[in-house]
Amino acid sequence: MAEEQLVVTSSPKKKIGFFSAILVVLGGSIGVGVFLRSKTVLENSAGNIAWALAVWLIAGFAVITMALALVEVASGRNDNLGMIGWSKAFNTLRIYKANKFFMTYLYLPFTYFFMPYYVIVQFQDGFDGFGYNIDFGGSTKAPWIYFAIGLALTIWMFLSAGLSSRAGNIQNWIVTSVKFIPLVLIVGFGFYFAAQTKNTSEFWTPIKAENLFNTKSTSFLGLTPFLAVFASLGGIFFAFDGFYVSAGIQSEMKNPEKTPAALVIGLLSMTIIYMIIAVSMTLGAKTGGFYGFIDLFKGIKIGWMFGLINVMIAIGVIGILNAFTMWATRFVEDLIKEGEILIPARAYRYMKNSSLPVVGAAFSFLISLPFMVVLTAVGAYAYIGGGYDPMYGFKIDELLTFSDLMANWMAVFAFAFIALAIVGAIKNRKEHFIAVKENKHTIWAGYTSVIMVLLVMFFLAIDPFISVGMTLVKYISADAAGKAELRNPLIGYASTSLLFVVYSIVMFLSTPIEKCIAQRNKVKYDRILSNQICECERADWCPCRISLVKEAAELNDLVLATYAEARK
Repeated sequence: MAEEQLVVTSSPKKKIGFFSAILVVLGGSIGVGVFLRSKTVLENSAGNIAWALAVWLIAGFAVITMALALVEVASGRNDNLGMIGWSKAFNTLRIYKANKFFMTYLYLPFTYFFMPYYVIVQFQDGFDGFGYNIDFGGSTKAPWIYFAIGLALTIWMFLSAGLSSRAGNIQNWIVTSVKFIPLVLIVGFGFYFAAQTKNTSEFWTPIKAENLFNTKSTSFLGLTPFLAVFASLGGIFFAFDGFYVSAGIQSEMKNPEKTPAALVIGLLSMTIIYMIIAVSMTLGAKTGGFYGFIDLFKGIKIGWMFGLINVMIAIGVIGILNAFTMWATRFVEDLIKEGEILIPARAYRYMKNSSLPVVGAAFSFLISLPFMVVLTAVGAYAYIGGGYDPMYGFKIDELLTFSDLMANWMAVFAFAFIALAIVGAIKNRKEHFIAVKENKHTIWAGYTSVIMVLLVMFFLAIDPFISVGMTLVKYISADAAGKAELRNPLIGYASTSLLFVVYSIVMFLSTPIEKCIAQRNKVKYDRILSNQICECERADWCPCRISLVKEAAELNDLVLATYAEARK
């Protein structure tokens, strides 16, 4: 079979250089994830620092092998689809469609739901470090104040990075330069506080026999630290999530062929940075998390430093949103151009005559807004909290805990689709259906990363379902006090299980629905193109004919060619 090189001609006005592309990889990933997940990893390791650091090493190895395998995967395409394009090139139609629906109708709108909220909470922590508690005056409207601020940030992102790669690149440079400051400060203070520890036994918490199998756990993965490794790896993957955005703006790069190298260098750099941060926080703060520093800062009379670092972390999270928006509007337009997203016919004229992704930005915003409203209401008023301090405002604990649930599933599914694309690239070595630049590390690195990622995906997928059963059994046999204690975990596991089912339905059952719509539209457009209309429709006054003719006239050449090809 002849090899096919999947390349899309990009705009001659390319603005992003190689080093800037590496910064996009870093800017699209490094945010608040590493600071939040480090504590969870230590807790999942029964407080044993050596075990926790080993888990970080395993995760870093998995990501590095994935980066090495992606060199060959990314070389097969030169467009803005990124991981969606990888699925299209190397996987079956079913997997590609599932990836498309996941990224377009789940990942994209959910990102604009929860990511701005992480920005707001970090700013709140920052001001708290300076002695100002911003809980919105205890207002019961706090969730909708969150929503209003998040909406304003989202609109700004679409108007800047969403429309202009130059503006997005400038913002990325500014934000990335700022976000590295807290990384350096945390590492420095972490090792400083670790050096002040006189009793080195504090660094070592032995894993006791009762920790090897925790019968009191309501979570399947929480039964033993050996199973908890998979929960930790899933959380760490969230810290790396977003690295693939640089592959989604290739048409804006001066040298698109260097995208694989930018991915590898960016991921290797990020892995080293994350390992150093995890070590410093684990040894310095003892709790493994960034929030363990607050009392230490106050102890040496620099509590304001906690506030300053939080403000800079918030700016770093804005960088993630900036990088994602640069990609989102462009991969949406590429999908529209390929006939994968249907839009009103008159909207094509704006896409055809504009060098800016106006249609992509409009589509992304319009599809995200309803999700932002509905999920804010669900998270604040129909979910349970427990992950955040009530100091943030009325129902904000519930809203942020719900946001964490969304974010974790997003990262896990994204990594699973990337793993499947690597599987397809390995298969391509034998069948040669896509022209790629073969890499000597693809086979061993590909198999290694795929096995590790899909194992994590499998255990995380079955965990909530098994946990629901475990918790339900305990709930039935518990007394009133026990039932009250088990109520929140039961609701949480049930919600997580339901969300997995909803994700699967959206991804895999949307394909036959899309096919039915396409077939119906094909019949309509076939009638228009072949002039097969009834006698009534031939009359000048017939509203049906007027509608058909008008719609046919508004269709651009791309859509007509798409349906003409389908007729063959």
